[in-house]
Amino acid sequence: MNHLHALIIDDEPMARELIERHCKAAGISVIGSCKNAVEAFQILHEQEPDVMFLDIQMPGITGLNFLRSLKKPPKVIFTTAYQEHAVDAFELEALDYLVKPITYERFLKAVQRLDAATSALQSIPQVTDPLLTSIFLKVNRRLVQVELADILFFESLGDYVKVFTTTAVLVCYSTLNKLTALLPEQQFQRVHRSYLIALKRIHFMEGNFIKIGDTDIPIGQTYKEALNKRLNLKTED
Repeated sequence: MNHLHALIIDDEPMARELIERHCKAAGISVIGSCKNAVEAFQILHEQEPDVMFLDIQMPGITGLNFLRSLKKPPKVIFTTAYQEHAVDAFELEALDYLVKPITYERFLKAVQRLDAATSALQSIPQVTDPLLTSIFLKVNRRLVQVELADILFFESLGDYVKVFTTTAVLVCYSTLNKLTALLPEQQFQRVHRSYLIALKRIHFMEGNFIKIGDTDIPIGQTYKEALNKRLNLKTED
């Protein structure tokens, strides 16, 4: 089974605790446990779980509307006390629909389905050429060649990415995950869910921000330790 990371969203504390226990038993890391969609938005801003265990009936934004609001959601397994929302859930391409109370056996079936859905993607080796000096990016209807030496940083816009270079700002059809796999890891580093930077372009770091040119780029908590290691910095106690 792949090592998976989960986000739990449910307004009932006991329901969250049960899913956490099931996750632990199944070897799944829980990166967050939220009581509403607002808390979940905050975590998704910085982290990329493989799956959300998502309740439907919650105060404020329902689970269904929360999922509809996400441009690029992770895989979703709904956890609910109501059977009548199943059709809506599967129309939103939910991986599974668990009706409370959720037994571990039923939970495990959903996880096996999740594992099967992600294994093919994770088994593809990502190979980058260390001698790569430029990449082609799809900008509008053209393939534009961009020199790696000219790149400052990338900013995610969902299914698109803003590419900031020394001479221009381009909007290309791609994702940060694809670009991270394509670019030489010696030169580029993911520092936030929405940012990928050229290491040599760092002007300075202060607190949870990096200065590149005139831009302050946030450092996500998930990426801070890896960045510190790359820059040979001691992790703060």
